[in-house]
Amino acid sequence: MKRLIPAAILLAVVLISYFGSIKYINDSCAEADRLADKCEAEYRSGRNAEEEIERLKKLWDKKEKMLSFFVNHADIDNIEMELSSLTVFASEKEDAMFYDHIESMRTMLHQIKEDTVLSTHSVF
Repeated sequence: MKRLIPAAILLAVVLISYFGSIKYINDSCAEADRLADKCEAEYRSGRNAEEEIERLKKLWDKKEKMLSFFVNHADIDNIEMELSSLTVFASEKEDAMFYDHIESMRTMLHQIKEDTVLSTHSVF
């Protein structure tokens, strides 16, 4: 009986940590995706998309420290590279490249969310 109480506490801590991390990852990716939508809307309308991209960069810089505990570092670095590319292509008005890189970044954000979903595939 003495072992059951610490085991139950440990199980509760693990479950709370797991679901908390999933919520943090999903919220971070959803917020980044929402800002990416704003960036694309600003770019389409011909306004200053660089400001929105800068907001997205600041958000990602703030969130990446905590995300690095849960997500592969290469995925985080790839998204950072896409953000840097967006700034360049938005300032040079390279439409095809801008849309290609923003879509690539969205795909990476979606993949991060999908990789954290609990499924039999992720368990095994």
